[in-house]
Amino acid sequence: MTWKTELEAWYAAHHDEGVALLAALVRENTVNPPGNEARAVRVVREYLGRYGIEAAVHEAAPGRASLLARVGSGSPVLFVPAHTDVVPAGDGWEHDAFDPVVRDGCLYGRGSADNKGPLVSLLLLAAFLKSTARPFTGTLLVGAVADEEAGSAMGLTYLLEQGLVNADYAIVPDTGESVFRVSCGEKGLLHFDVTFHGTQAHGSSPERGMNAIWAAHDFLGRVRKLFGRTHGYIRQGTHALFTPTTVNIAKISAGAAYNMIPGQCVIGIDVRYVPGQTRGGILELFERAAAETHAAGLCTRYDIRVDTHMEPFVVERESELIRAVAAAVKAVTRRRITCFGLSGTTVCKQLVSRGIPAIGFSQDSLGQAHMANEHLRLSEIPLFGAALGMAFLALGGNR
Repeated sequence: MTWKTELEAWYAAHHDEGVALLAALVRENTVNPPGNEARAVRVVREYLGRYGIEAAVHEAAPGRASLLARVGSGSPVLFVPAHTDVVPAGDGWEHDAFDPVVRDGCLYGRGSADNKGPLVSLLLLAAFLKSTARPFTGTLLVGAVADEEAGSAMGLTYLLEQGLVNADYAIVPDTGESVFRVSCGEKGLLHFDVTFHGTQAHGSSPERGMNAIWAAHDFLGRVRKLFGRTHGYIRQGTHALFTPTTVNIAKISAGAAYNMIPGQCVIGIDVRYVPGQTRGGILELFERAAAETHAAGLCTRYDIRVDTHMEPFVVERESELIRAVAAAVKAVTRRRITCFGLSGTTVCKQLVSRGIPAIGFSQDSLGQAHMANEHLRLSEIPLFGAALGMAFLALGGNR
């Protein structure tokens, strides 16, 4: 029996077990905030314990638990972190979002696709590797991590800062794409505020004040001139793997009362930029526009403050990690993968910044993440699980 046939047989034999595990995880309300990921971690730890897999639980704060477990030994070490927190249910559900329903080959419930479904594939793989009689080379580092939906400070970032994650490679199962589309890079993220200062005065005496909102209005007009044919995409940033660099005017704050001329206006800007561009180059575009607004006499001064910055990255198509995933998908499905660049941000960035090559590879969420009536096709559990297992085995040179 080959690794492929053994994996497929395992997932087929444990289908009901996987469905029950996913339902148990969905029932644990881990909406972030507040998170309470310890509830899901208890389910994960209990499941792994049935197969004799030891797990360590690490809490960044009370209730904000992440779990790490190792199966196998030696190098290479593949780290697969699936997150256990979910976004709020919101409106529009046909049933209780935390009372899972199985219908038409799908399981419905908050977190079923994002990200508890991929976690189930991972846990079943860990159980398989622990149970198989065949020897293999390599270590699977299982992660059930907290706080992904709110920045990961209480989850993966904490684990990295504590030196708890040592791996040669990482696969982050959180793209929402099918096994045929692999995220091999991510745009850079730059969040910053541009503040225009004017002169506060009584609303009935505009000659005594300088309204900072008009400065912001002028500035935004200059920013809009950066866009190409599609609104929100600027002409200055292109890359073969990515959509162009985007600019989102995310927040505007000004004014205290109807009868006051506002002396300050703050604009919050979200830029997702392609590899080849730099933080300094992006900020220079907005600095120039703000300087032109100031030169036009519409404000007394302005300042730019960076809130968050994460560098873009690309994992090369010929890297060992992507080659292993490509070979795995071809072995399981006889189809080829497509590499693409992700416009959003996952925990791949934190891993890459620590020197761990990381890619996004996951189940097909059918675009259900954060939606009402979120659901997962149950056939995605064995498909992704077998492909993930074959990728792990390929990295270790197991035939």
